[in-house]
Amino acid sequence: MGKMALIIILGLSVTVGIITYTMNKSKSQLVVNVSGFDKYTTSRNIAQSSINLMLRRMDNKEPAILDSLVPGKKALMITNLMGGRCSLTIKLANPAFLDTVDLTANARFMDSTYYMKLRLRRQPVPFPVVNAAVGLRIPNVDFSMSGSPSIDGRNHDINGNLIIPVDTSSRPGVSVLNPLDTAEVLAYASKINGTRDVVVDSSMSNPADFVQEYINAADTTFTSGVYGSNMTWGSLTNPRIIYCNGNVTFNGTIDGWGILVVRGNLTIGGNFKFRGLVVAYNEIVIDVTFAKGTPDIIGALLMSGPAGSDFDMRGNSQIDYSREALEYAKSISKLQWYKVVWWYESAEIPK
Repeated sequence: MGKMALIIILGLSVTVGIITYTMNKSKSQLVVNVSGFDKYTTSRNIAQSSINLMLRRMDNKEPAILDSLVPGKKALMITNLMGGRCSLTIKLANPAFLDTVDLTANARFMDSTYYMKLRLRRQPVPFPVVNAAVGLRIPNVDFSMSGSPSIDGRNHDINGNLIIPVDTSSRPGVSVLNPLDTAEVLAYASKINGTRDVVVDSSMSNPADFVQEYINAADTTFTSGVYGSNMTWGSLTNPRIIYCNGNVTFNGTIDGWGILVVRGNLTIGGNFKFRGLVVAYNEIVIDVTFAKGTPDIIGALLMSGPAGSDFDMRGNSQIDYSREALEYAKSISKLQWYKVVWWYESAEIPK
């Protein structure tokens, strides 16, 4: 009986030992698996974060990146993130298309690696359709021109020079909402040029559909007031977004590029020159006035308000339609988004 008990005890000990060993081995394997997954996930996060950093540097127009992003070259960025490291390159997918880029990221965290390659197409957020040099989204608009102002819907270059011969990018001088408003504009036909002096455009863009995007991304904000100092808003290679919240008057020497948004009355005079899109709007009656001096808009102006809102041009003011100026405004970095053409990733870095 004693021998049998001893055998049973020994058997149980062996069984318990096997079970304990199996459980410990399973725990060890679980730790290895969890650790391996953590390293895998971290290396993948490093690759993704590096891609985001590169896109941010592009949006900030860093010369080190943009100067290398030309046909036949590529930009290199090496980053240390999350205890790991990533080598990332970016180049044009095709020299003929400057808006499409290929990014390749090789990330490493401890003994884990991760590889990502993707193609992105850069394009602007929805941009208002501008079908005339001046778009008046106002029922029963009060329209007047006095002195020697001009509105020209023919296409001009970024400096306001008329492109000859007149090309297909040319537009009417003025667009209005209602047929009855055409008579109001045609009273000043001698001061208006374009493919037509005035057209009816009931599909004119509504600032309420897009303007908040510009307000959120504004580089400079003005409140109600009169501004007479000399100012420069951006440049050809760095167009800006200017937002005016309230009734504003600009009388100084101003050189602006990009998008100007005014929620209220806009009065401009002096040596005001803006290349791009000007938007004046409000839910209450507003006035847009080109006063004395030589205020000049090269691009287009869109005005939106209720019946009775007033558009008035005086002196030697002028508005010249420019497709080129609008394209520069459309290319503002803050208003770009990236569309994935294709995306590939793997835990193994190709040799």
